[in-house]
Amino acid sequence: MKTYIYPAVFHEGRNAITVYFPDLACISQGKNYHQAFKRAREVLSLHLSGMLEDGEKLPAPSSLKSIALGEGEALALIETKL
Repeated sequence: MKTYIYPAVFHEGRNAITVYFPDLACISQGKNYHQAFKRAREVLSLHLSGMLEDGEKLPAPSSLKSIALGEGEALALIETKL
């Protein structure tokens, strides 16, 4: 098993917290932070697994300081093991 860690941006909306990964084409959401973190881990795992199965090269994770945040957004690192 290998550990993968990617930055994720959490955007607090009116009814949900949306999570997106600046380095990957995947997005998730949850009704609170606990659910949003759980779903972010799940979508990261599924997305990376799919890329690896398709023979795609995984992008290098962005540095945290290179990610610009908007109002109502927070940054976190999400880890998964494949």
